[in-house]
Amino acid sequence: MAYYKLQIDIWCNWDPVESDFEDIAQNVSSGDAICTKRAVIAVADRPQDIEDEAALIFFGGDEGDADLSQG
Repeated sequence: MAYYKLQIDIWCNWDPVESDFEDIAQNVSSGDAICTKRAVIAVADRPQDIEDEAALIFFGGDEGDADLSQG
């Protein structure tokens, strides 16, 4: 399984600093914001290769077994 890091460019007419990702995604879905770019900026073949601590923990890379996080 590969793991992909994405860059998503979204334009909106409000300050998104106080918004979480779910709020932003809902605004894109409703048409109140627009996603203008989606680009893969990194690919990792295993969780241990992910260089983001939160993502590494989410995918179970700290234990060395991504299957633990996939139910």
